[in-house]
Amino acid sequence: MRISSVVSFAVFVLVFMVSREATRRALESWVALEGVVLWGASFAASLALAALASGAVLHVARLLGRD
Repeated sequence: MRISSVVSFAVFVLVFMVSREATRRALESWVALEGVVLWGASFAASLALAALASGAVLHVARLLGRD
């Protein structure tokens, strides 16, 4: 298993956990969402942010040629 994959997974989990509350508050203030719809939208937004961060780690690792 390549080290970049492990680091990428750790970044994904960390960003997802950190961004959950922030995305919920941001969506709550910008649009009129409540309950399950707000939960689902903030979940999806957090997944997207975490995926972008994880992908960035993998891309940088690939550019640097590190394993």
